[in-house]
Amino acid sequence: MFKKALDITKLYLKTTYSERSVLIFQLIMPLVFTFLIGQAIGGFGPGESSSSTTVTWTLAVANEDVGSLGATLMENLAADPTLEIMEVTGNALPTTVENEEAEAGLLIPTNFSDELQAGSSLALDFYSDPANVQQVQPVEQAVLGAVSQLTGSISSATISRDVAKELGLFELGVDEAGYFETAVATAQTQWQNPPVAIQVNEDEIAVDSNDIIPQGINQSSPGMMAMFATFGMIGGAAVLIQERQSGTLRRLVVMPITKGSILLGKLLGILLVGLVQMTLLIVVAALFFDVPWGNSPVALAIVVFAFALAITSLSMMMAALTKTLAQANALGTVIVLSISALGGAWWPLDIVPGWMQTIGRFSPMSWAMDGFQDIITRGLGVTAVLPEAAVLLAFAAVFLTIGIWRFRYE
Repeated sequence: MFKKALDITKLYLKTTYSERSVLIFQLIMPLVFTFLIGQAIGGFGPGESSSSTTVTWTLAVANEDVGSLGATLMENLAADPTLEIMEVTGNALPTTVENEEAEAGLLIPTNFSDELQAGSSLALDFYSDPANVQQVQPVEQAVLGAVSQLTGSISSATISRDVAKELGLFELGVDEAGYFETAVATAQTQWQNPPVAIQVNEDEIAVDSNDIIPQGINQSSPGMMAMFATFGMIGGAAVLIQERQSGTLRRLVVMPITKGSILLGKLLGILLVGLVQMTLLIVVAALFFDVPWGNSPVALAIVVFAFALAITSLSMMMAALTKTLAQANALGTVIVLSISALGGAWWPLDIVPGWMQTIGRFSPMSWAMDGFQDIITRGLGVTAVLPEAAVLLAFAAVFLTIGIWRFRYE
């Protein structure tokens, strides 16, 4: 049975790849769309891979401090990967926030360094739009983190200065102000490179990645790969209908081949078409577009296989429910474009309204894209993609059951 099924699979693959147009559509077109869409939604390249997966907010800063601590605070803010610093004057700061050129603004006053060195507490002026709480809150937290880092360094420098004063260093000619600034700079350096007290090794670390939205090539590569692979596998339904209309399936049935071998051979052919296409696109995207396909080839293989099996089963169901080749071609195009748009192949589902995200969950494409982004954007492994793979296999079971139940050989 299995040998005869393999013979049918070989015949299907030979027929499918006999035309050059198939190669162009399944390999060249996805790469062209990957490049164009990747450029349109964020660009790509080694230098942009990290920025394409990190959400940033613009903070307008007016540094009017005459001392060195204001500049130190600016350095702390600039070191935060979630902030883009826009330097403005104090007079222009409120207008910059009102015109939505920045999510928030921060004013560092003239006496900032003097007050902190004297041990006094000082309030910073923070400008924001009360109606834009969702975006302002992470900016405010980033500012508080930078201020906490600076105050911690100042506390360490103050203790060091007090000890030096007790030892009489300043009476020997050591400049007290210079000593304090050096101590603050030393504390800042240690803050940036803290000693490792405990090291924890984990195969996978669960992180809160709700704010990480895939952009650029990291979004377009898996999206276009999944969409064009779906086109290729859905085309298997048209092949089955064409063979039914031409009488090929009827002739196979009367031969010493079981119906199970016939269907298994056709399904294996469709499945292998999808697997080969996706594998080639992954390799090319990694080599030429620097797409980071994660650190777990096993996790990637699980998602690719589960998705290919789900779409193969969908193709089988379409072949069972449509009567003519024209119906299959029209319905196939509508289905592929619909599940691609709603499933996040064209754009991240995180940026669409909630009702679209809800509808998208009924598309196997959305679960495949979640699995791919777990691997590419979030750097996760096998454990993280198992839920998505399980849902894809459930889709496959439903589609395949309906397809086998309703399939006709003539």
